[in-house]
Amino acid sequence: MPGTYFKKGSHNAICDVCGHKFKFTELTKRWDGLVVCKDDFENDHPQKYIRVRESGLAVPEIRNRPADIFVNACTAWGASSYADLAEADCARADVTTIDYATLVALKAASVVPDGPFN
Repeated sequence: MPGTYFKKGSHNAICDVCGHKFKFTELTKRWDGLVVCKDDFENDHPQKYIRVRESGLAVPEIRNRPADIFVNACTAWGASSYADLAEADCARADVTTIDYATLVALKAASVVPDGPFN
């Protein structure tokens, strides 16, 4: 019951949530330490106090991931000096032993993917 009135053994206090005035005996302390009226009171969540037991299913040995290793694989058409077929880090200006049409046919029939290998 809000308001100012005399009650022996109690004093006026303000609810920390709504700000209304109550007698201190009408207020209760909430789980988060706030002194609140009965309308603003809320119980602590029960799952806050659940403790998880260790299952013992940890990884037996922990290792860092090794550094990636790049393997550069040059193909016959990638090492050629033809502008449409040459690949970076593979092309050589002095390699023209196979004619252009044969290299194009080799590249079309290959199962090697174009671009970087992942």
